[in-house]
Amino acid sequence: MENETIEIIPVVAFGADRNIAASMDPLFVDTPFRLTAVPDLLQEPESVRYTPQNLMTVLFNLHPRPRVFITGPALSQSMTAEAIDVWDAYVRVSKEEDTFVINLRDDPPSDGDWKTHIRSKLSKKYQIAN
Repeated sequence: MENETIEIIPVVAFGADRNIAASMDPLFVDTPFRLTAVPDLLQEPESVRYTPQNLMTVLFNLHPRPRVFITGPALSQSMTAEAIDVWDAYVRVSKEEDTFVINLRDDPPSDGDWKTHIRSKLSKKYQIAN
């Protein structure tokens, strides 16, 4: 039996509350996706909470480098846009390929089932069986 190497696809999820964002971890069981960082607005100490600079630091220091960025529905429109701008700058500078953003604020699931929505979008983008 050969050892099959599965390419890990690192995911960063940014939400208002770390516990809610981190609750998506079970979504990634039996998939190549791994939740690698969960910046939020409530983390203690305050110095490690989301700021554009902290997000850029996280993105550039993770290994392997993140390829998926998920923004939560509870974030404000301006904070979502700001975080996606940081992500876009990270992608440009790092030259990371085959990246993907899931913006739950601007593209929420019609039925409210955000976990299935995320899994479906990732499966479609990376052609992985649901």
